[in-house]
Amino acid sequence: MTVTIFSAFVLLLVIRMPVSFSLAISAAIALLFAGSMDPLIVVQRMYTSVESFSLIAIPFFILSGGFMESGGISRRLISFSSSLVGHIRGGLSMISIVAAMFFAGISGSTAADTAAIGSVLIPAMEKKGYGKDLATSVVGTAGAIGIIIPPSIPMIILGITGSISIGGLFLGGVFPGILMGLALMVTSGIFARKRNLPAEPKATWGERWHAFTDSILALMTMVIIMGGILSGVFTATEASVVAAFYSFVVGRFVYGELKWKDIPSIMVKTGITTGVVVLCIATASSFGWILAAEQIPDKIAKAVFALSDNRLVILFLMNALMLFMGTFLDISPIIIILVPILFPIARQLGVTPIHFGIMTIVNMAIGQCTPPVGISLFVATGIAKAKLGEILGAYSKYLLTMMVVLALITVFPQIITFLPQLVMGLR
Repeated sequence: MTVTIFSAFVLLLVIRMPVSFSLAISAAIALLFAGSMDPLIVVQRMYTSVESFSLIAIPFFILSGGFMESGGISRRLISFSSSLVGHIRGGLSMISIVAAMFFAGISGSTAADTAAIGSVLIPAMEKKGYGKDLATSVVGTAGAIGIIIPPSIPMIILGITGSISIGGLFLGGVFPGILMGLALMVTSGIFARKRNLPAEPKATWGERWHAFTDSILALMTMVIIMGGILSGVFTATEASVVAAFYSFVVGRFVYGELKWKDIPSIMVKTGITTGVVVLCIATASSFGWILAAEQIPDKIAKAVFALSDNRLVILFLMNALMLFMGTFLDISPIIIILVPILFPIARQLGVTPIHFGIMTIVNMAIGQCTPPVGISLFVATGIAKAKLGEILGAYSKYLLTMMVVLALITVFPQIITFLPQLVMGLR
């Protein structure tokens, strides 16, 4: 059955079948050939997997991001970022990264991050002589921070799949997300010096204060979400509803840029995106269930420990596997397929749930930047109207930077676990 399910899955991907359909069909084919179980089990597992209250958070965080993008919040965050770091050499690239970090704390989505920032800053960078390759590389990789800094939709999926505290994952992502942003800024600084890129005019303290007050309501979203979760006022799921309501009120009644006519299209986009994510979760769950029934996780664990019993070696092998899977699969299927396999191995090595969870999320973030499936990469190239070959030189250096950060959090778990342990007593 194992050979059948993987062969069918790969074949379906090769013929360009959507990932969710590939997962469901390959699972059904495997059961059909096995003859020992009814293929209807695939459908039953699909329904069972999405019967979770926590999944309600996904559409509401997506909806919140839509309200914020149309409500002028992204523009204000970019202005505030500009006032903070625009005066540094290569200022527009620095603004892109800082804005991505701010926006990550609101949207929870890589695609939303990349689109909101890229639509404004990629054309601006091209006008200032940054080059299409650098502009696309900066935004394409910075957008991936959207799933590392909380709130994060993949963290919700991971928390449900691995029975890991979502609040703990949210806290665990703060420092790695900031570290990723700083590392990308260092890389941008090196490019800026090599290409002699200009700095933007330095903002006065008065201008910085004005930009801050103009964006304070947007920044408060992060405070409301995390403060509410950590204080016990509401759960992560309830926080998504609060975030959506808050972003609607701010965008419509405070800033006045969110129009009534915009709402239907935002709702439709939210529905489509939610449908795609939930379908992936459902079909991947069926696929993962068959793998578990065939004891694939146990077999892989034995094979891994046969290679080495060194903790770091095995963790880096896990990273390599997740990075490889991230090149051709979306986040949800990878999490649901690999977490049940790799998490028990990690626990045997003494890796804490939060450390493993955030390490997985950072791998997924890098996967969002790698072809052929990398959504962040292709949103950025789409905005810049750039071909992959045009940007590969600069882009590879930013990817290398992201991998260095991944290596650091793998070797030094305290970067991840410090905050969850301090605030919630979790590791």
